[in-house]
Amino acid sequence: NMYNLFLIIILFSFSISDTYSWEDGEGVIFGSDGNLIDAENVGETDGIAPFDGDRMLTVSEFPIDGTPEAYIGWVSNLNNGDEVTACFYGYDDTEEASPSLRIWGHWSSNESALDDQQSAGGNTEYTDGSGWSQVCHTWTASTFEALTIQARLYSGGSTSTKYFIDKLEINTSSDSAVINFPEPIEGLFANAGANQTVDAGAIVTLDGSGSLNTDGDIIAYLWEQTSGIAVDLDDEESMTTTFFAPDESTVLNFDLTIYDADANESSDSVTITVVSSAGTLSISDIQGEGADSPYIGQNVTTSGYVTARAEYGFFIQDAEASWSGIWILDYGNQSVNIGDEVEVTGMVEEYYNLTEIDVTSGNVSVLSTGNPLYNPILIDSVEEAYESVLVTVSGVCDGAPNEYGEWTLSGIWIDDLMYEFTPVVGEPYTITGPLYYSYDEYKVEPRDVNDVQDGILSNSELIQDFSILNAYPNPFNPTLTIEFSTLSTELIEISVYDLLGQKIDVLYNGLSQANILNNITWNAYNYSSGDYFIYLKTDNFTKTHKITLIK
Repeated sequence: NMYNLFLIIILFSFSISDTYSWEDGEGVIFGSDGNLIDAENVGETDGIAPFDGDRMLTVSEFPIDGTPEAYIGWVSNLNNGDEVTACFYGYDDTEEASPSLRIWGHWSSNESALDDQQSAGGNTEYTDGSGWSQVCHTWTASTFEALTIQARLYSGGSTSTKYFIDKLEINTSSDSAVINFPEPIEGLFANAGANQTVDAGAIVTLDGSGSLNTDGDIIAYLWEQTSGIAVDLDDEESMTTTFFAPDESTVLNFDLTIYDADANESSDSVTITVVSSAGTLSISDIQGEGADSPYIGQNVTTSGYVTARAEYGFFIQDAEASWSGIWILDYGNQSVNIGDEVEVTGMVEEYYNLTEIDVTSGNVSVLSTGNPLYNPILIDSVEEAYESVLVTVSGVCDGAPNEYGEWTLSGIWIDDLMYEFTPVVGEPYTITGPLYYSYDEYKVEPRDVNDVQDGILSNSELIQDFSILNAYPNPFNPTLTIEFSTLSTELIEISVYDLLGQKIDVLYNGLSQANILNNITWNAYNYSSGDYFIYLKTDNFTKTHKITLIK
């Protein structure tokens, strides 16, 4: 009958919905991940009015490092197959650029929104840069009993970034779920401050001033170190205390416990990452010419030319040789272009065996623009020595693209990190691009259509002019190796000049066979530190290469 039909429709369309706009004036977030600070429930701030009502959430990121997340909602008591859809409004006035926001989530338990059991992913769209805009995503529960909803933050520079969030809407198809929003903090609440990354030997301040007691005063503070190289706190019973960071890279953890007059207590922890600096190094020094960099966990400074730009970083190279390239991780925040000469400072990391420099807490300076790039190195097999170096490979497509856009060229993987191309199996190609490493495979990454050529090109077609392929190490002390080749068989001279333009040594004077890689060595034991020039000359061509001797 009609009553039963109406009842069936209700059962199949059951849902629970709720909205939170921080209008209580006190609720902020459940918690956070990453360098998120200053979560506040505010009215109009910095000229930004709330999207809905009179209040909104504001959070900041400092220091800029990674992708912090604010936990803004929590849906508990989920069952297998339950769907949850959540939306919030984020303020973003930087169209197609950071800072911006996405909606994200992690699966949690019914006990706590902070119980991060597994990433739940999120939407692919960012706030659109038009001011207030909405981002949404739908999740389907499986084996997990709760979902924590996050605002994921993408910074736009190297300084503290403030974000504005409003009107969180949650809808679920579950008939048992409970939708939870942040509640005002009540009682005793310890706050040990944000995690910090500091230089070795620096003075570090632990700050518990964010702690509070809504029912009275905090009568005692106690700082305790729980892990890492032991340090001496100047006053472990003060709201703030300081210490000298160790002179080596390490991770230190501290607990802060606060007490009220009734002997109630609350604790929080903070992590201090200490980074030592190795100074200015060549890329080959950083790579270490081995499986792992010898400078993992240390800050380094190096320079080179940008050879490729991808979404989350860029490649630089400082010579036309093996071990001369490196991946720079910047999450897309630096304004660099192919051909820029850059100096970068950041932390060396091995990301699943890919050597990289993370500059999100470091610095990138553009020294010059529009520079010519080193010639790609022609290789017939991939190895770590050419990681992040601009290379060229030729062969026949013997593996069609998989679901990730990867295909093989005579057994060498080609990927679509920067440019997507669909080859024809059985056809020959010549591919150019930096050599990347991910998921246990080296992959050549073409940058655009110009890096994909039909057919197999010969060496003479690839070598465009007479060129130094490498001068390494640079700086050097006292021995320098020079690699060179010529397009045709001809007489050449390779000399060394000082800054006054005086020829101080002749390294080679003879015949060079076409398209043959030659090696010569210069021992500068009898020369003083400083800059010199390698000068190569033929009847029709000359080229110079600057080198630096450091003793």
